[in-house]
Amino acid sequence: MKDLLKAVIALLFYAGLAPLLGMVLASRRTWQRAVFALMVFIPSWHPGKFTLMMGSVETYRGHAKGFEISLLEVLALALIIAVLTGKPRALAKPDLRHRGLPPGLFLYGLWCFAAMLSIVHAVEPSYALMALVRWSKGTLILAAAILYLRDEDDLRWAGRGLAVGLVVQALVCLKLRYFDGRFQVKGWFEHQNSMAMWAYMSALPLMALALHRRLPRWDTLLFIAGIGGGGLCILLSVSRAALAVYAAGCLAILLLAWWRQPGIRPALATVGGALGAVMVMLFAMDSINARMREVEASKEETELDLRDILNLQSAAMFHDHPWVGLGWNHFGVANSRPRGDRYSQILEDWDESRGFTIYEENYLANPLTESLYWLWLAETGLAGFVAFLCFELATLGWALRVWWKEKESLFGSAAGGLGVMLTLCYAHGMVERILTQPKNLSMWLLLAGMLGGMEWRRRSDARQPKNVRR
Repeated sequence: MKDLLKAVIALLFYAGLAPLLGMVLASRRTWQRAVFALMVFIPSWHPGKFTLMMGSVETYRGHAKGFEISLLEVLALALIIAVLTGKPRALAKPDLRHRGLPPGLFLYGLWCFAAMLSIVHAVEPSYALMALVRWSKGTLILAAAILYLRDEDDLRWAGRGLAVGLVVQALVCLKLRYFDGRFQVKGWFEHQNSMAMWAYMSALPLMALALHRRLPRWDTLLFIAGIGGGGLCILLSVSRAALAVYAAGCLAILLLAWWRQPGIRPALATVGGALGAVMVMLFAMDSINARMREVEASKEETELDLRDILNLQSAAMFHDHPWVGLGWNHFGVANSRPRGDRYSQILEDWDESRGFTIYEENYLANPLTESLYWLWLAETGLAGFVAFLCFELATLGWALRVWWKEKESLFGSAAGGLGVMLTLCYAHGMVERILTQPKNLSMWLLLAGMLGGMEWRRRSDARQPKNVRR
């Protein structure tokens, strides 16, 4: 009965509210900007505030546990309708008729199709369909971001949404650490690593925007607050990998700013960054060192850690199903008893070598591999893995081209920051599968879509005669 009610709600929201809101937004550009700012803010909310789940399998440890309904997708659909039905005179020139096909949508759709080929080996086809619904509906978010972004005002509004989300999350983390007494805080996220990854995904593009000389003063101050909030979230999460990514990303963006637009802003950011590093060493290194000692103590007990063993499971699955994988969203089935005896045995042998007594009931819900790429190799085979890499490379290509072509504009700075962030994020995926988390997936698609919008705008300008280019 609950799922039936949720299905009715989904129908009302996707088929009713979204088209109606889209028609209201069609001739109101400022409202469209506000909606997109809300969209980039929403991933910082608690999941229960903007999602519903139908057919939920709470005991399953896969990356999709049901058929999700998301307010973010409803807003994305409304924004798509608003842009496509808006009058050309209400749009920034050149209008949509001169732009060609939006970049990236075909490649993203190809990834979803290639991953779904794995259903031929799926022992629970409904689990594969759960993943298909989640990732394919992400097309709405990607398309909304591509269609939305047309001028620098659009970019600034998106930045405001990111900054407010980071500041709010930082306040939540401070409460959890100093009022609730928690050590590794996770804010409103499913896990502290998920929050930390979201924080640097949001903060690094903001830093690139804040360093641009044409950004208004009040936006600059808000963005700086957001950057600081992002750093604070990462510190309080005690995520070593995210902290390293954040530091490397800030340094890379500073170097790009000194190369492209040297001046007072990069100088102040350099001094501020140095002071921030000193503050981290004085006040936060105790927490980081405590976490590192925990990890080192674990490593001393055994030559291989759990991550290595789970990757060995992935390698065995890939060996058995190299072309299309053993089933999207099936790792948790295939590596656990009773249906995954062969791969569960790898984990059981490791536990036995460490002196543990093996009880089969302890291996009914084994953890998933932490590596995003090993996960895709196991679940979707070469077909899905290669398609996913193609989409990742396309986003990096957009960032490089826009950064190079838009040397003096806010778009160029944003593309540089997004390119740095995505490069580090994709490298981080080798040890964390955080992009499979719903909120991180949504933020990634929003930011990748913004890059796609910048690339679409660049291609549009390239098609225009020189005397009418922006």
